Amino acid sequence: MSIKRYYIFIILLINGLSVTIAQDSNSIQLLRSRTQTDHIWVVAHRGDWKYAPENSLQGLRNALFFGADIIETDVRPTQDGHFIVMHDATVDRTTNGSGTISEMSLADIRKLKLKTNWGQSTQFRVPTLDEYINEAKGRAFIYLDKAGIDMPGKEEGSTVRALLNVLRQHNALQEAIFVLDWDYAKARRIFSTALDSVVYCPVIEDRIPNLADYVEEYLRELRPIAFQFRMASLETESYRLLPHVLASGSRAFVAATWPLHTAGHDDNASIFKSTSEGWGWLINQGFTIIETNFPKDLLQYLRERNTTASGE
Repeated sequence: MSIKRYYIFIILLINGLSVTIAQDSNSIQLLRSRTQTDHIWVVAHRGDWKYAPENSLQGLRNALFFGADIIETDVRPTQDGHFIVMHDATVDRTTNGSGTISEMSLADIRKLKLKTNWGQSTQFRVPTLDEYINEAKGRAFIYLDKAGIDMPGKEEGSTVRALLNVLRQHNALQEAIFVLDWDYAKARRIFSTALDSVVYCPVIEDRIPNLADYVEEYLRELRPIAFQFRMASLETESYRLLPHVLASGSRAFVAATWPLHTAGHDDNASIFKSTSEGWGWLINQGFTIIETNFPKDLLQYLRERNTTASGE
């Protein structure tokens, strides 16, 4: 049995064939509608990297199979101007090759094979952003991480502008999510009118100067669909701003992948302590967009607590 077939077999087995394979567009429209709902949007961090290589097409397919609403993925430009999907600036950790992505051509990168999260080589190739968009279109949002990183010698915002062009080519602007800590003036200047088409989530974190004013300007000028919170503890200004943001009608987004974003109420708290310490606590605080390394487990938890979740 090939590795790819093995992964698919395992997925079917562990899900008992009980999860709808194709994710419809309901959660996409629901997020954009600003409708008050008890829906929790599940964000699969680097797709599913438990049963497939991180940021692989198979990992994307697995996450969609589980029912994830949003696929977080990392984008990196190659030397010849293409975008591939990879977290690191080099191919060393996640493939059987070596080298810096910005110094490699797409053709060279496509010769490599991805590794699993335990370092085993697979038959899977490094995907392009075009492939990722084609796979997810109409089924889930794609959250484009690393978008704020420009290549040396390029003008500020060049990566975002190039990504917007790719999204336009696929008619996918409205299914893309950007999470950045830029002030409103910079975001408007770089995104221009596309700021009103994509789902733009400003970061709320204590290290941002004049945080309260920064949030107020976004609420006044853009009224974002969501803000992403990064709260090292419950003593932070970021956490104190949560009720204000929720009262404005914007949604609260948090990455449970990191304890420093969740005041310790992260994935590990959910998996190794109790779900009430992690995901349950976040939901009770008002977070309705939750990024996780365990999309299958989070979705199962949501079903168990009778929360409306994807894939039902």
